[in-house]
Amino acid sequence: MDNKFLNDRILGVIVLTIIFILYIQFSPTMGNIWWRNDKFMPMGAVNVILYPFKNIQMWTKPEMWIINLPMWIIIFLILSCLNYLV
Repeated sequence: MDNKFLNDRILGVIVLTIIFILYIQFSPTMGNIWWRNDKFMPMGAVNVILYPFKNIQMWTKPEMWIINLPMWIIIFLILSCLNYLV
């Protein structure tokens, strides 16, 4: 593996994290994670990102994967590695 491969994966994870944070902020079912009561509260997003490490159901129930950033990252890395190998 070369530096470009690693740099592409790191950039992809950063972009994916930004997309995830925007998704949970503006999702009609979640929403207002880091902006509440006219206050910026970044710990809301951090708590959502870390929650899968506290609750096993975030991993065992596929319907929960949509709000599980580590699962997004795992799927992204698998797909991008498969794409690299093909």
